[in-house]
Amino acid sequence: MTFYELSIIATLSATFAVVCVYFFLFWLYRQTYIGLWAVFWLIHFVTQIFYRTPLHQIPTPVFAGIQFILIANYILLVFATSKFFGRKMHKGWYYWGIAVTLEFNIASFLGASIIPKAFPSVIYIAYIYFWHAWMFIRHLDSKSWGKTVVAIAFIGSGIHTLDMPFLVSVDWFVPWGFLISGTFRFIISIGTLMLYVERNFRDLVAKENQYRLLAENAADTIYLYRLKPSQKLDYISPSISKLTGYSPNEYYETPGLLFSLIHPSDAFWVESLVNSPVAVSTGPLIMRLIRRDHTVIWVEQTTVPILDDDGSCISFEGIIRDISTRKILEQDVSRLDRLNTVGQMAANVAHEIRNPLTTVKGYLQFFLKKPVFSSYHEHFTLLITELDRANLIIKEYLSLCQNKSRDLNTCQLNCIIQDIYPLIKAAANASSMDIHYIPETLPEIHLDEKEIRQLLLNLVRNGLESMEPGGVVTIRTYFRNDEVVLEIQDQGTGIPPHILENIGKPFLTTKDTGTGLGLAVVYRIANDHQAKIQVVSSLQGTTFHVIFKSK
Repeated sequence: MTFYELSIIATLSATFAVVCVYFFLFWLYRQTYIGLWAVFWLIHFVTQIFYRTPLHQIPTPVFAGIQFILIANYILLVFATSKFFGRKMHKGWYYWGIAVTLEFNIASFLGASIIPKAFPSVIYIAYIYFWHAWMFIRHLDSKSWGKTVVAIAFIGSGIHTLDMPFLVSVDWFVPWGFLISGTFRFIISIGTLMLYVERNFRDLVAKENQYRLLAENAADTIYLYRLKPSQKLDYISPSISKLTGYSPNEYYETPGLLFSLIHPSDAFWVESLVNSPVAVSTGPLIMRLIRRDHTVIWVEQTTVPILDDDGSCISFEGIIRDISTRKILEQDVSRLDRLNTVGQMAANVAHEIRNPLTTVKGYLQFFLKKPVFSSYHEHFTLLITELDRANLIIKEYLSLCQNKSRDLNTCQLNCIIQDIYPLIKAAANASSMDIHYIPETLPEIHLDEKEIRQLLLNLVRNGLESMEPGGVVTIRTYFRNDEVVLEIQDQGTGIPPHILENIGKPFLTTKDTGTGLGLAVVYRIANDHQAKIQVVSSLQGTTFHVIFKSK
């Protein structure tokens, strides 16, 4: 085997390897320009087979066909590279390609020698190489030395192409020419692949950073929980810190922490989610979480199962959203609906009941003054007391159904409290309890004085009824963050959790003789004043915060 044949075999082997790599990458990534590059190198590989015969010995028709295929192939290379750089290919490449092909055919027909016949095509191909070198240096966004190496290889290929018409007839140089050409093309193909992989890796990192930025800045908490081969929390977004008070690192160190925060009453949802994530993922889960500060929040969780090739769930992604505000609004709507129901009922029956009760009470008071009924004095007194209690219930019913316009005036909350303070102080002392009043300087706000008195009386009365003799109800007022706050704190035994969740609903009470309407009236008055009510309760007592807007 001659050195000439060895040079061609080496060049063909390298080109074939490049063709295989490019087609594999196209099958893997489905990028159009990779497929076009693969076709270019494949056609280049096929045309190189004809180089076993020295160029000046190839028949003119065959040589013309090879020249046409080469020009078309290099136009394809320019098109593919333009797509790689995201640019539109200039039409001039087509025009000059047609021009040099026509020139080659005319020169061949006239019997011209190899130099005048092939030189325009050689200049065209060399210019394509120089253009590639410029594009890689000028427009490729890469800081590595790889693009410089590729550009130099393109320049070397362009120069080597220009010397082809002059050295093609030098027999000793032809095999070296093939080796030089094959080396440059091998560097170009491998270097281009490396630059493509580098750009893909950079784009992948940029997209990963983009998605991570979206996940980490999202208000909702996003997490990924792995089920197989072992259960583990793979990712949780930083918003979990605001939601639960625990940092992401604490969740990574303690995999079961997330599910341990589920409220005991909702724990069965967690078991269902872990055991059958596909079934549970059909709809959102609404549950309660216990924060680090022991407060309870409502959350809505949506999960998406991730399946393996066998259809088995190996992990699931979840999105947790805080819906506490929505739950409060739903409770407010429910409370208002029940108040409307009570109001309608009260309007229909209250007056009809009150009239006969007034008559019965009048006769009992009349009989109580008769000496003949002196032996029934205790019984009549008990009946009158029960009638007064019935009248109180009717009064509370009527207060719920009154839709009168509010008489809002600019006034001081402290002045309203000071006006009724002697009354509530006397009521507390009569039960061997006390009232402490701690006011701070407040701005004037718009209030209905009668309604606020009713609100205050109801809250203080509830506090007194929840305590044993010796207890103290503390009334505080203060101004914080453009809000006027009325705080009423008792020393009772607290409100049970199931009552606290539904507090403010009519007929809900813990007292044996209570009506469950006092707090419903309080919430109705607060709602009319666009005020918020916050309740904190423990075994040491309950604190109501009524928060009014100052502006």
